[in-house]
Amino acid sequence: MKNMKIIHLVLGKANPQRMNGVNRVVHQLACTQARLGQKVSIWGIANDLVANYPERECSTVLFQQYKSKRLCPQLKKAIQNLSSNYIFHIHGAFILEFYQVAKLLQQQQIPYVYTPHGAFAKAAMKKNKWVKKVYFQLLEKYLINNAKTVQLLGTGEYKHLGEMTKKGERTLIPNGMDFQQIPEDLAPKNKEILTFGFCGRLDRYHKGLDLLLKGFQQFLEKGGKARLELIGDGKDRPAIEKLANDLGIRAHITFHGALFGLKKFHTLHQFDAFLHTSRMEGFPMAVLEAAALSIPCITSEATNINSYIRAYHAGIALPNNTPMSIASAMSICADLYQQNQLNILGENAKEMVATAFNWRNIAQELFKVYAA
Repeated sequence: MKNMKIIHLVLGKANPQRMNGVNRVVHQLACTQARLGQKVSIWGIANDLVANYPERECSTVLFQQYKSKRLCPQLKKAIQNLSSNYIFHIHGAFILEFYQVAKLLQQQQIPYVYTPHGAFAKAAMKKNKWVKKVYFQLLEKYLINNAKTVQLLGTGEYKHLGEMTKKGERTLIPNGMDFQQIPEDLAPKNKEILTFGFCGRLDRYHKGLDLLLKGFQQFLEKGGKARLELIGDGKDRPAIEKLANDLGIRAHITFHGALFGLKKFHTLHQFDAFLHTSRMEGFPMAVLEAAALSIPCITSEATNINSYIRAYHAGIALPNNTPMSIASAMSICADLYQQNQLNILGENAKEMVATAFNWRNIAQELFKVYAA
């Protein structure tokens, strides 16, 4: 690895202060690899070239994205000018520009690792099913078959990709969490009432927020006492607020909107339990951030973290992602909260992140993949 130079390619700018989880992952991974002494760059294909992202330990090069999806001449030339001691790490799937980049890299004999970030999970492939099926056969397979390896974040996606194609190398390496992000001056929790929370893009179907709200309604109807707080924003926010009104639970819910940086962590810290009831996911960073704050997590199988939640007793891994199952998990948390036992699961959650999702360890695993 001494003479190898790493380029992370992403659609956008890998800005960690955005709702897109891939941005945060690429930022943290690249910065960790740079801290470990490697020469790392982030290349972003973006709709503008404004450097509106935080300072970081690695360099950032932006290339103009065209509406036609063809590669800009500057990106083509930059790839053609690279020497053979580079390796690319491509982040994201079903992106036409990445297919073109992969072909250029093959011509230049520059290896690349490919991370689809959950795009090949079974539930994700059902959305726009026929379009994705055709695209996968015509273009996506090229990236898979010619990659040094395809990094999958969870076992579900790993198995499903194996069913879709027998070709191409696969490796299972999850996302990580940087404890340095967490502020030291966190205020004590407000103990007035049990608080459930969610953080992420307000996408009703993708994030399973309709299931979450219906589960919360059932919990309240059974006599449960708690609040639900949502951090995030998105096109579905009006529909989600309407659903809360229709279910008669709007008075018990707080919509914080999008929060980033210290403000996000200070708000997250006030949650007593964190829920992520996604129908499809790569590996949600918000779950790791909550767990790192010693918050027990209630997660669906689609999050790809349930096996860890069970192994570390870090919360409740939902057996079924249904309102009834969610309400039942909330009731268990409420009982533990009343017994002052919920914090034990929270400490287990923090230990889980420190042990299984350490960015330094994950970066080292990827170094081995790059050098193989």
